[in-house]
Amino acid sequence: MIAVAAVAMFAVSCNNDQKAGENVQDENIMTVDQLKENIANLVDSNIVVTGEVDHVCKHGGTKMVIFNPETDASIHILAGESGNFRADEVKDRDVIVYGIVEETVVDEAKILELEEKLAADTLKGNMESSEEMDKAKDAEHHGDDDVAPETDQKHKKEIEARIKQINALKDRLAKAKEEGKDHLSFYNVVCTKYTVVEDEDSDDDGAAAVSNDEDDEHHHDAEEHDDHDEDDHHEDGNQE
Repeated sequence: MIAVAAVAMFAVSCNNDQKAGENVQDENIMTVDQLKENIANLVDSNIVVTGEVDHVCKHGGTKMVIFNPETDASIHILAGESGNFRADEVKDRDVIVYGIVEETVVDEAKILELEEKLAADTLKGNMESSEEMDKAKDAEHHGDDDVAPETDQKHKKEIEARIKQINALKDRLAKAKEEGKDHLSFYNVVCTKYTVVEDEDSDDDGAAAVSNDEDDEHHHDAEEHDDHDEDDHHEDGNQE
């Protein structure tokens, strides 16, 4: 359960910046709800937020979603200096995230940019799919069962998802204009480090294994953020 009381727990550092068992109750830690209430005023600021990990991006662990199970308030956490996130270590666990609030502005110009990129990627994908189909036909002619036109279906699904995303942004922007706004704002937190929260009764040996034995695996270079994660349970970023 996520609450301010979580700061009274002990945290195990996933990048060894804090020692196992170090008390973090004196940190200015916010819940997800507290962060979102004032997030527009915290852009480019260093913050500390706690929440339960609801989802980790399957494309290299470049982002995760933390939330408050009592209110369902959520925020996207992007991998930064922390290195990429590992689902086997953080999924369904309480974490404390140290990072910087990032704002993404979406206006008419940004939507036009997304549409132009979609058109270019669609054309490129169609060309690649055509080549894949030709290979498949040649393989069928020569009796080769190992080649299949899978690229075409994958490409179509991606394009359909991006079209849906752009249309949703258009609808939101139209509603925002009715309220006198000319853009949408989406907020994420770029993670500099994070800790997995452990209860005081947690096994010390298990904590040591997380903080020491696997420490080296937490320093992967952060990959480019994937805006089309099919398994994401929340929208890409949090709009205010």
